[in-house]
Amino acid sequence: MSRSRARPGPVPGTSDYAGNVLREVSAWLHDRPGQADALLAVALLVVTAPQLAAGGQESVVNRIAFVVVTVLLVASVVARRRYPVAAFAVVAVIAAAQIVLGVQNGGQAQVFALQPTNADLAILVLLYTLAAYRPRPVSIAGLVACLLGSAVAIARWSPANGPHPADALFAAAAGLGGLTLAAWVLGDSVAYRYRRAYYASLEERAARLEAERDAQARIAAAAERARELQEQRARAVDESAARLRRIERDLHDGAQVRLAALAMTLGEIKENLESSGDDHTLALVGAAHQNAKDTLAELRDLARGIHPPVLDRGLGPALGILAGTSAIPVRLTVAITERPSPAIEAMAYFCAAELLANAAKHSGASRVAVSVREQDSGLSLSVTDDGDGGARLVPGGGLAGLRERVQTVDGRLEVDSPPGGPTIVTIELPRHA
Repeated sequence: MSRSRARPGPVPGTSDYAGNVLREVSAWLHDRPGQADALLAVALLVVTAPQLAAGGQESVVNRIAFVVVTVLLVASVVARRRYPVAAFAVVAVIAAAQIVLGVQNGGQAQVFALQPTNADLAILVLLYTLAAYRPRPVSIAGLVACLLGSAVAIARWSPANGPHPADALFAAAAGLGGLTLAAWVLGDSVAYRYRRAYYASLEERAARLEAERDAQARIAAAAERARELQEQRARAVDESAARLRRIERDLHDGAQVRLAALAMTLGEIKENLESSGDDHTLALVGAAHQNAKDTLAELRDLARGIHPPVLDRGLGPALGILAGTSAIPVRLTVAITERPSPAIEAMAYFCAAELLANAAKHSGASRVAVSVREQDSGLSLSVTDDGDGGARLVPGGGLAGLRERVQTVDGRLEVDSPPGGPTIVTIELPRHA
């Protein structure tokens, strides 16, 4: 009973290894075109060497001339990428000389140095390069030149002049023409891929440039809109500040004056009634006189809260008067070379007033430092107290409301108040709203 033997199968991973090697070799040749062309030239020299050895009966001069022609052919392969047209022209001239002087025609003697050799494959490499790297009209001209040269070479070929040359001519025409067309088609297909990639890159670049132009247009439109909004906000803030100043002046020059006159009149009536002895009327007039004085005091406070008149002298003097009325000793430092807009001055003043009031009410501090200085393109107001600390930005709280007011002009408010103090509140305001 015979036993069947299992046939050895392919070693696992062999095909993958071969594929990887081919891919690595292809990548190496693609990354090093100069070295790849040098290897191709060396290969042409190697396959042409036996033909040089076959001409051992020739003279030294003929053999040197043969070597020179061969070196020119293979050197054109090395220079084909940088100078494809010039290299093809050199090879075409050598091929034409070979056809005229080197191809045997009947019984005529041939020139040994110009006889066709394996190095003539360089013209196919140059035709491929011409089709791959130059415009199609140039490569078609090279293809026509190669086909015409092939036809002339076949016509001068000695078997074409013998009896029954049809088979030989057909085989030669098919071989040379097929190789020539194959080289051109391969090069043209590479050029087609290059052209497609180039056009695709152009389309991608055009689309990217169009997208960048659209983005820049949108950015410019947004910047213009932001500038318009900033100008509108600045005008609104300045107009609001001017309106408040007018209200304060109207109250000061109108209602306050009339209330003062009314209080004075009531005072005179009170004095006259005191001499007449009408106690009831005197009590009524006295109450009216007191109400008039209280109303005048409240109106003055209201006008001062709308826009303190001292701000007309500048932020520094206004803060100096504010520090003088504080319940806690205040050390004031003002370093401003250029006055900000009236709206910014008013905001800085009221922020400082509220922070001083908070320090007096809640911090338990014994002293406060107020500093105003220029910073970049705006102002920096800092209020520091040595109180208990623990101040926080709580929604709905005084500091939160202050921050909202500051943010209306793109300002910032920061609070640093660790437990145990000190508390530092820093407000940054632009020079203009």
